Amino acid sequence: MAQVNRKQLLDCALCPNMCRCECPVVQAWGKEAVSPSGKSRLAHLLLEGRLSWSEEFLEALSACVGCRGCQTLCPFPELDLAEELLAARQEASQAGVCLHQVAPYLGNLKKFGSPYGQGRGLAPAGERGAAVLYFAGCTAAANNPQSVETALALLEKAGVSYQTLDEFCCGYPAEIWGDLELARQLAADNRERFAASGARTLVTGCPECRWTFTRRYGAWGIELPLEVVDSTTFFLGLIREGRLQPRPVQGIDTVTYHDPCLRARLEEDWERPRELLGLIPGLTLVEAASSKEKVRCCGGGQMAQLTFPALAETMARRRLAELPAVSAALTDCPFCRESLLVGGGTVMELTELLGRACIER
Repeated sequence: MAQVNRKQLLDCALCPNMCRCECPVVQAWGKEAVSPSGKSRLAHLLLEGRLSWSEEFLEALSACVGCRGCQTLCPFPELDLAEELLAARQEASQAGVCLHQVAPYLGNLKKFGSPYGQGRGLAPAGERGAAVLYFAGCTAAANNPQSVETALALLEKAGVSYQTLDEFCCGYPAEIWGDLELARQLAADNRERFAASGARTLVTGCPECRWTFTRRYGAWGIELPLEVVDSTTFFLGLIREGRLQPRPVQGIDTVTYHDPCLRARLEEDWERPRELLGLIPGLTLVEAASSKEKVRCCGGGQMAQLTFPALAETMARRRLAELPAVSAALTDCPFCRESLLVGGGTVMELTELLGRACIER
């Protein structure tokens, strides 16, 4: 279990808390207890034994979407509050405290390998033993299978030999919800399945999955035997090689791009999605009021749509108000797509738009 950095947590707890201006959770809920320093104070008191763990306290500490908006105005450059809170919440699990709303999802993970339940994953497809393994992730497979079908069709269009597996969750939701043992078990199962596949490259369309594979698995003692690449980067490479040739998309001429927080803030990668959009003829990109490293979270982080659906919707509507009026809003995160759909407009994953540009006539 990751150890909490008590000094950094206390620094945050005693800070004047200017970061609340950039925290989408406190902006949506308006409660001091869920401000960055409010959560730090609560975590400090719990870890010091001055308070006893309860579901109410755990709920406050869990009200974090991991967007790192709090780092924008933070005077402590080494502090990653989202990670400190995640480690602190592991203490609640050790004390036997769990949020009641996540119990069904944890049960699904244990029984079916997906938080969404039986039959909500990705079935095996493609060519067994192929060098490229496509990993859809739980949310895309369950809620937007069309995006998965489009990604596979793009691989076929480009002549890429690929395979898919009967997927298990990457394990990150289990860690978020306090079951680190289950997260590690899912990671170990995935490593065995990936190794047995013979693939050399794993392509995933989910930033949370990619971050888990590349950053969290190592901390859990799991090393994957293959390279992990996000789908946007992989398809951009195919366009550069001339293996995919985008054409104008009928009915879509202006678009805006919503940066997933993980990609923009943690990985500092916002240029490649825009480069890909620039290679689709006839498109005009209109930037949102806040974008790239200054993007504001849409409520899709750290499984908030399942844990705190009302909070996630409020955050999504606040984010939608910042987006310009365009033909379509785009993102390359299945969680972000789910959030932005609450506005009723045209919201697409980047892969879906590319499919229309390269495959549809």
